[in-house]
Amino acid sequence: MKKYFLILISLFICFNLTATEIEIISDKPGNGKKIIYHSWVQIEYTGSFENGEVFDTNVGKDRPLVVQMGMKEVIPGFEQGIMGTTKGTKRKIRIPSELAYGEKGGGDVIPPNTDLIFEFKIIDVLDPNYKLISPDELIVLIEKNSIALDIRTEDQWKKTGIIKGTFQETAFSKEGKFNVYLMDKVRALAGAESQNIEIAFISNDGETASILGNAFAEDLGFKNVFVLKGGIKAWIEDKKALIFEK
Repeated sequence: MKKYFLILISLFICFNLTATEIEIISDKPGNGKKIIYHSWVQIEYTGSFENGEVFDTNVGKDRPLVVQMGMKEVIPGFEQGIMGTTKGTKRKIRIPSELAYGEKGGGDVIPPNTDLIFEFKIIDVLDPNYKLISPDELIVLIEKNSIALDIRTEDQWKKTGIIKGTFQETAFSKEGKFNVYLMDKVRALAGAESQNIEIAFISNDGETASILGNAFAEDLGFKNVFVLKGGIKAWIEDKKALIFEK
């Protein structure tokens, strides 16, 4: 469990950092499913130096590379180039060294402070193990007495109000510190069969909720995890009712 908390904290911090941008050299969009945060993606790729020398490729091999977005499984610049594309996309990008292997380099293969070129094709895109839902779908879950957990901060609850029928438990403080008592809250609400219950997470814009939703689905084995797409902002834009506690 301690490892799980450390992973969550690390992902939250990395998710909120502003990074240098990659350069898109060429782009041929596909027309398949769009890659979102935590999508599972199958990729065919070739990595090379700026002089054209190839240092890594899986083209012609039996299996494509399979990664889950947002989990730091590839260098940051490669993930940045993949995110938001669609199945069938072919793209060529230049990754600055600070989004690749930086000052340390990559073993005996990548020299320090080296920009890299990647050409890739998105072979397939699979949804994350949690489901993104609309405000109307969240209402249905609440009416079924499923657990809807608003994980924003107390200041955010006071500013916008809260959704009737939801529970409140802050996941991350304004400083990015993870609330280690959140799991106790979930267990108290769910009871003994916690992994089989339906649970929905609500954050400010949906991003923090997706981090938590993925951890519950992938790492903790919860089978029915939902995330309000667009968070409380989407709820407000949809002109849904909010209540203010005294």
